[in-house]
Amino acid sequence: MHPGKLLAAAAALCAAAGATGVAVAATATPAGATVIKAVVGPSAVKINRYVEDSVRWNKDVYTVKSGGILHIVNDAASEGPHTFTVVTAKELPRTVAQINSCAICATLAKAHGASPGSGTPPKFQYLKRGVGQNTPPDVTGPGDSGITGPGKPGEFINLKVTAKPGTVLQFICLIHPWMQAKIIVVK
Repeated sequence: MHPGKLLAAAAALCAAAGATGVAVAATATPAGATVIKAVVGPSAVKINRYVEDSVRWNKDVYTVKSGGILHIVNDAASEGPHTFTVVTAKELPRTVAQINSCAICATLAKAHGASPGSGTPPKFQYLKRGVGQNTPPDVTGPGDSGITGPGKPGEFINLKVTAKPGTVLQFICLIHPWMQAKIIVVK
């Protein structure tokens, strides 16, 4: 699935997600939370040559205590919604071809209940181990996912990390699969 095809379905989900946990308020960051932001920097275009998209996570590596909270903020709302999705290292797309046809992105978008091109929102804002649900999962490993809101900068989701200390969690945005970072879980 091309990442852009998921965008419309995820945007529709997030427009309807206000009642399921997407919030807007800078003051709603839980005390001690690890803040992960989707941000956008300068982009570039050279006609007939390339487009450079700079939407990304604000850091490459995060540290969170087991039992801690991730506060995932959409500060790149102009680029649409974003997902925080844990995958295995081998599932991370590394080439342009892999990004444009991201297999794990298609699988987990389907688990979210996304039907690209249908105009209908995904059925689930969250996944636990790749299974759709309407409540935030405790983050322990691959298949744990949540979608932020698309509309206003600052929309966020909060997820509790219960993975064991020493765990490394690789994560991506299913909509923008080049957005990749990792979390190191500590005591």
